[in-house]
Amino acid sequence: MALPLLLAVACSPSVPSEYSERDSMPAIYPDYTDVTVPCNIAPLTFRIDDSANEHVTRFTSGETVVVAGGNDVVVSVEDWDELMVAAAGNSVKVEVFFCEDGMWFAYRPFSINVSADSIDRYISYRLIPPSYVAYENLSISQRDLTCYNEEVIYSNRLISAEPVGQCINCHAYKNYRTDNMQFHVRQHLGGTVFVHNGNVKKVDMKTDSTISAGVYPSFNPKYDVVAYSVNNTGQVFHTRNPNKVEVQDKASDVIVYDPVRETVAHVANSPEHLEVFPCWSPDGTTLYYCSAHFEHTDTSMAVEAEMIIRYKDVKYDVLRRSWNPETGEFGPVDTVFVASALGKSATFPRISPDGRYMLFALAEYGCFHIWHKDADLYVMDLDTKAMWPLDKANSPFPESYHAWSSTGRWILFASRRDDTNYSRLYIAHMNEDGTSDKAFLLPQSTPAFYDFFDRSYNVPEFMVEKVEITPHEFAEVVKGEPVKVKYLRNKK
Repeated sequence: MALPLLLAVACSPSVPSEYSERDSMPAIYPDYTDVTVPCNIAPLTFRIDDSANEHVTRFTSGETVVVAGGNDVVVSVEDWDELMVAAAGNSVKVEVFFCEDGMWFAYRPFSINVSADSIDRYISYRLIPPSYVAYENLSISQRDLTCYNEEVIYSNRLISAEPVGQCINCHAYKNYRTDNMQFHVRQHLGGTVFVHNGNVKKVDMKTDSTISAGVYPSFNPKYDVVAYSVNNTGQVFHTRNPNKVEVQDKASDVIVYDPVRETVAHVANSPEHLEVFPCWSPDGTTLYYCSAHFEHTDTSMAVEAEMIIRYKDVKYDVLRRSWNPETGEFGPVDTVFVASALGKSATFPRISPDGRYMLFALAEYGCFHIWHKDADLYVMDLDTKAMWPLDKANSPFPESYHAWSSTGRWILFASRRDDTNYSRLYIAHMNEDGTSDKAFLLPQSTPAFYDFFDRSYNVPEFMVEKVEITPHEFAEVVKGEPVKVKYLRNKK
């Protein structure tokens, strides 16, 4: 009975007793060198990309040492948790050893910085094939960041099948909790699936006075209202532009929805402006949104046709309006950031939980920055109006769809930096001065995961708890009749 035990011990990886040092860093994927991670994150698995046939990697924090063998570096959750406890507020030293022609060498070590700031345990996102017109297989899923567990919140495969299509999108939560949440179902059995204080219903938000049903949502964190944009969008495909596709906002307004009275009312609906991407302040008394002025100058063609030609002229600024929760009335427009004056377009304003900073995407033009290679994340100090790019989080490829954690110490965003086609999720630590540390790719159980995963991540959101309503329970609600909202005309 002792033989198997001896064999197991003999096969355990060990650091070579003799080796020479190389003055170069190991090439690893994903790039986790010198990143800052939360103390409760799942193990960072990575691949060592070199030609050596043997590798040993040693992780050290204080007296805690973990050793892994092979060019795919995988550490158990239990060993990783020990490292994180030992390194919280400090760092893990990572040493990679490799063997060539019977001789061992060591790359220059790197660090994984471990913040004492924990991260919200759950995130959710839409998974979508990177095609531009098909949506036969979509899901909204949730992931436990402390491990690799992923569960489906809702999949359109539960109901939809060719030739009847069903798109799902725009999930959102109130205060990072799941007892008040929503997502949209489009086309087949369309409506907004709305969870209000734990009760699920389907809502039809389209009225004769609004452009569309609700699109981009924002739950008021203090009061029982939700802001939406209503949009008429379309896609235009480029033949030579590296951005590939332009999603155009042909018409849009901002509305508020009252889930108790089942009413909607306009906040902003100027015929001369495109108004989109609402976001409430943490105290619930200010609504931020984006607005672009587009003047129809060529009357020989429809405005949509002119917009296709002049798509680079569509540039969004960030505005805000105060809101009185007792009367439901909005104050005058206050301009936060005139990006158009700089020849730029600002989208997706997101206010930090302490109300100090605004995180947004900035690019040359347009509203759908996830397809724009020049799109980067910026932060504005709302008191001083100073702004700066998140250089350590940005890349030469698109960054967008960003979210703050509930503590404001972490951000989550989508980036196409890995292969330019698939959007992947990155996390970055935010410092008190509004700067970020180096972003890291969402860890998976194997380094090869992203090599074969044929879905893009989109609309990532933090949650402090998981969605407990099952996909089949949601599907039954989708099959039912929607609640029809009423339009109010006196809430501008």
